[in-house]
Amino acid sequence: MERLFTFLLNEQHVRSHLTVLALAILGGFLSVRCLSVSRWPRLIRIFVFGAVVSTSELATFFDTLWSTYPSLWGRLPEPVTLLAGAITFLSAAVSGYLYLCQRRSIRNVILAGCLLAFGMSCSTFAVLVSIVQPFTLAYDLSAVMAVMIVGSTLCGFAFWELGSSIAARPVLVSSLLLAVTLTELPLGSMGSVLPFGDWMSASQTPDSAAFSPIAVIGLSEFLAVMFLVFLASLLDIRVAGAQQRESDRMRHLADGTFEGILIHRGSNIIDANERILEMTGLDIETAKKRTIEELFVEPPSVEILNNEKAEPGIVSAPQQLELVSATGRHVAVEILSRSVPYVDGQASVLAVRDITERKAAEEHIRFLALHDSLTSLPNRRGLELVLTQVLSQTRVAGGQSAVLCLDLDGFKAVNDTLGHHAGDMLLKQVAHRFQAELRDGDYIARLGGDEFVIVLRTVEEISDAVALARRIIACLWRPFELSGHDAYVGVSIGVAVSPRDGDTAVSILKSADIAMYQAKQGGKGQACEFASGMDAALRERHDIELDLRAALSREELVIHYQPLFDISGVITGFEALARWPHSTRGMIPPDRFIPLAEETGLIVPLGEWVLRTACSAAAKWRSDISIAVNLSPIQFQRVDLVEMVTRVLAETGLDPERLELEVTESLLMEDTAKALELVRDLRNHGVRVALDDFGTGYSSLAYLHNFPFDKVKVDRSFIGKISNDPNAWTIVEAIILMSHKLNLRVTAEGIETGAQLSLLTERGCDEMQGFLLGRPMPEEEASVIARDHRIVAPV
Repeated sequence: MERLFTFLLNEQHVRSHLTVLALAILGGFLSVRCLSVSRWPRLIRIFVFGAVVSTSELATFFDTLWSTYPSLWGRLPEPVTLLAGAITFLSAAVSGYLYLCQRRSIRNVILAGCLLAFGMSCSTFAVLVSIVQPFTLAYDLSAVMAVMIVGSTLCGFAFWELGSSIAARPVLVSSLLLAVTLTELPLGSMGSVLPFGDWMSASQTPDSAAFSPIAVIGLSEFLAVMFLVFLASLLDIRVAGAQQRESDRMRHLADGTFEGILIHRGSNIIDANERILEMTGLDIETAKKRTIEELFVEPPSVEILNNEKAEPGIVSAPQQLELVSATGRHVAVEILSRSVPYVDGQASVLAVRDITERKAAEEHIRFLALHDSLTSLPNRRGLELVLTQVLSQTRVAGGQSAVLCLDLDGFKAVNDTLGHHAGDMLLKQVAHRFQAELRDGDYIARLGGDEFVIVLRTVEEISDAVALARRIIACLWRPFELSGHDAYVGVSIGVAVSPRDGDTAVSILKSADIAMYQAKQGGKGQACEFASGMDAALRERHDIELDLRAALSREELVIHYQPLFDISGVITGFEALARWPHSTRGMIPPDRFIPLAEETGLIVPLGEWVLRTACSAAAKWRSDISIAVNLSPIQFQRVDLVEMVTRVLAETGLDPERLELEVTESLLMEDTAKALELVRDLRNHGVRVALDDFGTGYSSLAYLHNFPFDKVKVDRSFIGKISNDPNAWTIVEAIILMSHKLNLRVTAEGIETGAQLSLLTERGCDEMQGFLLGRPMPEEEASVIARDHRIVAPV
């Protein structure tokens, strides 16, 4: 090995080495280029590759030999040189055949590389032996083996890179690797033999023919080749196992889809999922024997057939074709293709979607002038035309028809959390489910957003329309799959019947819309039949909205304060509760005007007024009395919430530590990241934040863990049951214990009996609130109690 490194690093041979490298680069590029010209026949490519490699190998070898031993310049043993060229040509041709005609595997490319390196090495030493006296070539066998193994590996890598479908520049890299091989083998072989003078000494004591250099070197290199091929075979086995596992995984995923999937390279089918086999009526082995073109009436576009050559991740333009099943039935399909890595290289995934129903719907829509582009349903104008026609027929026949107005419940939450694209997908799926519940003669339209209208041309009884409404409500109970997410929505339905509830398109739609609004007011997810007087209720709601706007501008609302007590019965603070003493309607409860304020946006000025008024009152009380104010989800969405709170505190002079803002889980769910930032910002300004109504809704423990709350308020729905419902008490106990472990204070609201108070006191609840302890009171009474700081709660 020392001789080898000395030869390679000798400064006297630098010029020779550079010449050899230049010849090797030229030969490597030409040979690889010839082997990769796909338009040439394989035999031509193999022959030209062998010729170029053998010529390049001889050129680099003799350049190395003559520059190392100038005394041998021009000496060219013709018979042996021709034999050496033939050996190299044959090994290169066999290597080219293995690359072009055999399955690409680690073993085959290593075998191809070993054969090429073996041929080049044998031809080199054949010429060297012929120059000196036979059987007298002195060499370093370890150096010969090292050169052979390195050359074989480089050749194998060159073939592997050239055949890779994911390599960025396979021809360039393969050319450089082969050039290095053409440089390394002659230089390394020359450096593995003793200097010329030592050959002459060795010739005085010739070895026996049994130990001829060619025999020893050939046998040693043959064993090295076998060893390398054996290692490559082991790697092939491991890779094949991994590829099989990956193939099985992809098949399981593909079989779980509702679309047909084909894996192909060009026109050749590699694999297919169960859905495409069902669509074609073929088994997997038969499908693999078909070409892509044979599955369709007209072949797919060239872009789709050769999509594996496209950039990864780029989806081809969809194409609509007709799939031919095994029975000869034509199925209208839409196909998409994209390039993906698959097993041993790039391939194309062809998604085949059955669009028979959509094609039928499109044929129907062509006869309609107006339609909804998203769901392919008629729009408002189309509805009015059809409804006018239906009502006219109803009048003539003397029968009944019905109109159902539908409005989705929870659609906005899906749209906000999953995005508008998911919302569009949801609307399409909802429309399909609605259509599935209708009779052939029924009519459905989408008015826009999440509103739909169904027209029943004839109904025998009004109960038939109500029964359909209930079926439609039930069909939405199943989840919707939207880009990997499950989504749930409900629907509120208003039912109106003609001619009872209206005999024109405008009047019947108005009646159904009023009934739908009543269904939403009644708790959503319901069907409501129109009844006389509902329009009066709607007008009353409109009047209350106008009165509320006027009341806010005239500051007619008042605030009552309900006290909170600690475990010893001492007042710790008050909760501010808005009240509306109406001049003609009397005291309007909060559950009537607060939801209306949230729907109309009036909650923003109302909430700021409540906060300002409550802080102004609390600023006059003792410094250890706090004030709690509720925040609605609409207020929490304000970008200037923190600024508004700090401004009110500064104007009223209230210490921020005495203000406690109560939030509910519903506003935290809208945008958790934003909500967390707001809560932290409020606490950084010294304001305390409490989680209100805990125990209702989702009651996610993640909120307690992630949000820096100061206190948890247990909802009154649990407190009202703890004295006679062991399960309710167990839940409340768990909340108190868990909150204390998290260093959170606990307030129980809605205490109305002494038994409830005793249970909570014994368990160590921090604060209590309820009618038993103190009802909401005007500011004057609250100020007296706060100023006296009396113990007023029974303990």
